[in-house]
Amino acid sequence: MAAEIRHAASAQALIVSDLALSFGGNFVLKDVNVCFEPGQITGLIGPNGAGKTSFFNCLTGLYSPQRGSILFGDTRVDRWLPMQRAAVGFSRSFQHVALSAELTIVENVMVGLDTHSRAGWSEAFLPLPKGSTERNRNRSRAMEALEHLAIAETADFFPAALPPGVLRLAEIARAMVGSPHVLLLDEPAAGLNSVETRDLAVGLRKLRSKDLVLVVVEHDMDLIMDVCDTIHVLSAGRLLVSGSPAHVRTHPEVVRVYLGDDGE
Repeated sequence: MAAEIRHAASAQALIVSDLALSFGGNFVLKDVNVCFEPGQITGLIGPNGAGKTSFFNCLTGLYSPQRGSILFGDTRVDRWLPMQRAAVGFSRSFQHVALSAELTIVENVMVGLDTHSRAGWSEAFLPLPKGSTERNRNRSRAMEALEHLAIAETADFFPAALPPGVLRLAEIARAMVGSPHVLLLDEPAAGLNSVETRDLAVGLRKLRSKDLVLVVVEHDMDLIMDVCDTIHVLSAGRLLVSGSPAHVRTHPEVVRVYLGDDGE
């Protein structure tokens, strides 16, 4: 079933309608309507407390909205568990790099293929034919993901030996290695210097694909304006403005919010 849906979901939009989320009677998201198109890099921005991470958590199934719907193509997924969404092609990264210190970079990326693996853990790590074959195949796919982001030379290093920019790209490689249809990146430039952010921008452009819905939450406005095709702005849980970088950059409501005159 999941495989059939995953195959059919290729090149489908992610459509959010009238989404509302509250905690203890306090609204975090209020009637958000947005369509994320495949083939684009879409930015989601807003001041602290705007509801960006809560919105991401609704998309991935960590939070259950009280109202509204989330459709992937024609399939409604807003009541699905995170694992169900992952099985049909949803993948995400988190604000803080979460690579395992005990695994090499390529092994960390291979973790992104767990939901695609048929061998059990014992077969994967013991010298048994089935596990060995699958492990070799997964390593090959992980290496392709690292090569795509131009960090293949780090494959056999441990995370502690590498700078933050490389670790961020490795985490994105792990999110991408399973060929997702929806990729959600939560503040990928957090903690990076200007050179690392520039390398990240190059890596993000390489991810643009006609079959991929790619959404980036980010505070680095220069990065967002540089790589995104479309930008959506949240403020106090509401969708404030949507449009091209040029439109959003000069919109008076966006300027007002980012100058701190929003009354939050």
